[in-house]
Amino acid sequence: MKNMEKDEKLEDVVSVFKESMTEFHHAMQLREEFSVRVGRRTTQIIRFSLVGLSILGVAIFALIFTLLFRMAQITTGMDKMGEYMQDMKKNFVKVNENMDTMNSTMSSMNKHVSVMVDMNTAIGDMNGSMRQMSVNMKEMNQNMASMQTSMSQMSYDMGNMSYQFTNLNGSVGSMGYNVNRMAAPMKVFPFP
Repeated sequence: MKNMEKDEKLEDVVSVFKESMTEFHHAMQLREEFSVRVGRRTTQIIRFSLVGLSILGVAIFALIFTLLFRMAQITTGMDKMGEYMQDMKKNFVKVNENMDTMNSTMSSMNKHVSVMVDMNTAIGDMNGSMRQMSVNMKEMNQNMASMQTSMSQMSYDMGNMSYQFTNLNGSVGSMGYNVNRMAAPMKVFPFP
């Protein structure tokens, strides 16, 4: 009887131990599955992060390349603008010279007009005055021809300046286009 009781107790202990081991085995399997799931998710997160960083790196390099390319174009435009400004400076100098010529021509005309006023007061000696008037008129014609030449030269210089301003406007428009093109990649990002 004592042996039976011992056997029953032993069986109870073995059965409790077996259930405990089964539960422990089941808990270890759940823990292993959970670890595998955590590992898979961590791997996915790392992969997506690496892909995202790679795309971001490519985008940054593309932006840097675009910036460098557009800056070179803007520098070229600025150099052309500098050349146009030098040409405009030369044209302004020419206009100034033509204005000086016109001033001297007007002074000469003033002298001849004053001679005509004096001629009115000296009407007594009509023969000499008429000859003087004829000479003065010839000089006036020459001065008018000189003034006409100066005016045509000034018109040519003004046309040249207009052409230079047109080129300058084109360069400024091209620069604005390049700046807009340079800013275009930034519009892709959702940043304000």
